[in-house]
Amino acid sequence: MGPSSGGYDRHWITRFVSAERHRFADVLGQYEHDRSRRVTSPRQWLDYFRHAFRGIRVARLTRDPGIGILTVFPQLGLAAGLLKRLLGLRAPVVAWSFNVGQDFSGWKARLAHAGLVGVNRMIVHSRREIETYAATFGLPRERFVFVPFSVNVLHPQHAEEEERPFLLSMGSANRDYGCLFDAVRTLDIPVVVVAGPHATAGLDVPPNVELRHGLSLEACHVLAQQARLNVVPILNSFSASGQVTVIEAMMFARCVIASHSIGTEDYVADGENGILVPSADPAALRAAILAAWGDAPLRQRIGKAARRHALEHLTHEAAARTMERICDEAARTT
Repeated sequence: MGPSSGGYDRHWITRFVSAERHRFADVLGQYEHDRSRRVTSPRQWLDYFRHAFRGIRVARLTRDPGIGILTVFPQLGLAAGLLKRLLGLRAPVVAWSFNVGQDFSGWKARLAHAGLVGVNRMIVHSRREIETYAATFGLPRERFVFVPFSVNVLHPQHAEEEERPFLLSMGSANRDYGCLFDAVRTLDIPVVVVAGPHATAGLDVPPNVELRHGLSLEACHVLAQQARLNVVPILNSFSASGQVTVIEAMMFARCVIASHSIGTEDYVADGENGILVPSADPAALRAAILAAWGDAPLRQRIGKAARRHALEHLTHEAAARTMERICDEAARTT
């Protein structure tokens, strides 16, 4: 089960899983799933619970004792786990892309625990999230499994902009654009930032920075290829952020500079397939930008290594091998 927007589509990991091992039926929701939003409203939670109930109903109508439920994104997994417990079902629930954007504590964590107890496996996309989530939700760490985030294979089609080079920074979830703006404020480098308005609200935007929002995915991919540098500033110590932006730039063989964070350390090897800088450190970010901006051989070497790493480890085909194993384990619990 997954929403019909927000990153899930019919060309997802499941199409690469051997039909001899497991078969899947899509139960898509008809609502917007915005991964960058700060909180989930009551109306949005109602959408998730309705969707989870539809998925459970479809599973029960099959009368297949070996059927399980695979959800995408944490809200849907939590809803399915809670409904499973309330209805007394035995079907295993696997929650893929279990990425909680904000820190949980108090009654929210206890309420989440009540639903997540019914989830057999939660798939996280950074190793450190295993410890954070296990402690936050009071669950055994064995319930959480690290699988690298994956994307469809992307092929570079646009060359770097040579006449008017620019630096690109994209994304809204837990971005630290204040740090980026401080880093580039005194630089003679054009900067394009593509993010939701809330991500830069209240910040002092330097004159060399152009803000854009509402672009199509295709337009974002074109910019990622044309940019001389892709910069991903992140400020998040609780959960992983920024992987999609980082991985897609790597797919396009572009040099990425990113904050060393819970969301990047499993993907970027500093100086090899990308450049990592300390979080919330404008001086370090400025130095990294200046070093890479004027060094074409460095950018080309890192870009080639980045694409090679992404094609080997960060595709849906690569993730499908792990999904097969996890579904095998879940099937044995029925």
